[in-house]
Amino acid sequence: MRMPRAKHVLVPLSLLALLFAFYLAQSHVPPKPDFQLNLSPVSECSGNVCVEVNPYTELTNVVFHLAGWNSNNATPYSREAGSYFSPYRNHRAVLLAKNALREGLGYDAIPKFAMELNSTEWSAYLVRRVHGDKKLLNELATAIKDFAQDSNFSAFYESHKEFYREQIGLFLKENPDVFSLPRFEENFFGEKKSRWIFVLQPLEVYYSYGGWTNDTVYAFLGVCSFSNGTYSYCSASTHELAHSFVNPAVGRHYREFKEYEEMFSPVKDVMTSMGYASWKTYLDETFVRAFEAYYILKTEGNQSAERFIKGQEALGFYLVGRVYRAYLTEYIPNKEKYPTFESFMPELARLMGNWYKEGFWKNVSPEPTIRMAFMAFKTEGVKLYVAGNLSNSEYVKSYVEMLKKAGFKVTFTKGLESGNVIVIAPLNSPAVRGLSRYVEMRNSSVVLDGVEYSEGVFLVEALRNPKGGGYILLITGTPDVFNKKPSENSGEDLMNYHYFVYLTSLKRTVAFG
Repeated sequence: MRMPRAKHVLVPLSLLALLFAFYLAQSHVPPKPDFQLNLSPVSECSGNVCVEVNPYTELTNVVFHLAGWNSNNATPYSREAGSYFSPYRNHRAVLLAKNALREGLGYDAIPKFAMELNSTEWSAYLVRRVHGDKKLLNELATAIKDFAQDSNFSAFYESHKEFYREQIGLFLKENPDVFSLPRFEENFFGEKKSRWIFVLQPLEVYYSYGGWTNDTVYAFLGVCSFSNGTYSYCSASTHELAHSFVNPAVGRHYREFKEYEEMFSPVKDVMTSMGYASWKTYLDETFVRAFEAYYILKTEGNQSAERFIKGQEALGFYLVGRVYRAYLTEYIPNKEKYPTFESFMPELARLMGNWYKEGFWKNVSPEPTIRMAFMAFKTEGVKLYVAGNLSNSEYVKSYVEMLKKAGFKVTFTKGLESGNVIVIAPLNSPAVRGLSRYVEMRNSSVVLDGVEYSEGVFLVEALRNPKGGGYILLITGTPDVFNKKPSENSGEDLMNYHYFVYLTSLKRTVAFG
């Protein structure tokens, strides 16, 4: 009779032990620090729309840059930051940032973390990104606060204010519609926001993100090209700003879409390689990209919109065209019925159900992604074809060394043979002219099927190869680049002088420059 009673006692005791352990764990979580930088953003505003370089994002980006994030940024500004803060490479903040990166605090979570440094609580989104580890977030924030004081970050930020003003001026010159874009988004989505802030991030290259609070929308924009001393920031504002409307709407109505999750299966592997690992995220991206197509329709015309849609579908976003047409035929003409984007969610879910029943999605086979092209180079090795007498140049030597350090197996070839071939040749050389049947290199542009792509393409999207077939090739350089010698500290800067074009045997072209 004693044994059953003992068993009944053990269960609540074990629960008490678990609760006590949980209490002890929570009691050791340090409080969120009171974090206030006595620095104002460098900004230019029109009404409630601002373009700025924010001290919190710059401080956080410095710490994560030292921790290895975006280490391929070789702009003069990143070198200045690296030099100024080099004595603090082993600071506790940097070490904790490395740990945070391993836990998932990368990409968009970095600027969002920065903007929450002076808030009272962490958002649920950031807590999820580190698997609930508030202790890590608090310790990292405290360490970054110490880093700012120990390194005299304020002096660095103040000394670069003129540079920041120049960046804002360049961005506004390249994006003259920046102050009118928020109105376009508000009209489409049917919601008003109190503030719109474009945050330029000169320590971030290639990446752009969206973020929002209850009343403020952010677009965090990285550098997409650097040429002749000029920084060009990624023109992804339309996309990033739209996430502040789309993501919450999808989140609140996700149950209506979840039953069609099987539609994600044909593209799951490709999407996961691009950082979109769930059906919810895929829906967010699809609805945002369909909105982008609508924006392009209104600003550039139908042909450009359709070309954009084809590009998105080639990437694996095979529903973009259908959602776009639903916007045109159902949402836009019926604003009285659907005053907000969120009010359109049930109808969009109903349409998704119809598409699901059609079953066409079972035969979807997305084309290879940029990541796949890189993996083909890395896993199978590359052959290097060097035109003329360039083999002994400092440029080629440093380029080969760079490939080897990045983990590529490199062998040399004497001709344009099949396989993964890297071609290093001036653009006016016979070798490059022989490749014109695949792609045309025109001055500082890439021409595919009569469409000219100039500076700023930079890994934004993969482009179809209208010619089909061919080797996997990489063409780099402008006619004068091979006369340049690597700089003393960093070698040739690929962001400065080069154009890259991949031609794949998988009928795909990836172009960026």
